[in-house]
Amino acid sequence: MCRLLGYVSPTPVSATELIGTDECRQWQDLGLLHADGWGTAWISEQTDSVKRFRTPDEGADDPRLTAVLDREPAIGRITHLRMATTGMAELVENTHPFLARGIALAHNGSVHPVERLREFVTPAELAEVGGTTDTAIVFALILRRLSQGEGLLTATIATVRMLRDVFDHPGMNLLLLTRRELIVVHATEGTAIPYEHFDTTDLGGRLPLDHEDHYYRMSWQRFHSGATIVSSSGLDHKGWNLIDQDTVLRLPLVAGSETIVRL
Repeated sequence: MCRLLGYVSPTPVSATELIGTDECRQWQDLGLLHADGWGTAWISEQTDSVKRFRTPDEGADDPRLTAVLDREPAIGRITHLRMATTGMAELVENTHPFLARGIALAHNGSVHPVERLREFVTPAELAEVGGTTDTAIVFALILRRLSQGEGLLTATIATVRMLRDVFDHPGMNLLLLTRRELIVVHATEGTAIPYEHFDTTDLGGRLPLDHEDHYYRMSWQRFHSGATIVSSSGLDHKGWNLIDQDTVLRLPLVAGSETIVRL
């Protein structure tokens, strides 16, 4: 159970340049509730590759996260605040984004029971991703389909559909970033809000915006510059549009319209 923020842009830009300082601080403050680590992945134009930084430290007061949001422009970036699922150790290897084969993946939601989910992958497949969480297993399943010759969009859609058929109301809000695209999955119909994991001690006993009834909501905003940004709930989201439930978006970096697939 986590928070997501991601964007693509024809030219390097920071999140603050897109949505402003106030919304970026509002998003970072969600780290008071989602306090089990944070991470980011971005497209490095210097190396023409996807780079990653992640830490099990809380993000709300971390100046490194402030710098990522405010002062580190990129043509593509995803950023993640983690609330660890019960029993999933707060270790750096379980912190998002995961990175393999030039693909970074961040997840908000859960697929349970994890013990059953783990039966779907081999130890070697999981070792390629690293980590022990349900997210790591979902990523390994997508990578398996890539090895079988499917494209990333097709592999992601097929994996989400398969897990929805097998598991009871899995929560799969996903961001996948490559050098060419950002793929967004919003598939949380019927997923229970994890109230039992919410510790509001540092929030004066109050939950952030939309966390009582729209925790898994996803929104997006497009700009005249050609940039597009997506976010999970917790922001004011003035000027944003809701992403329809059971939808997958492919947002290319190069000029061209997005691809929208209904699950």
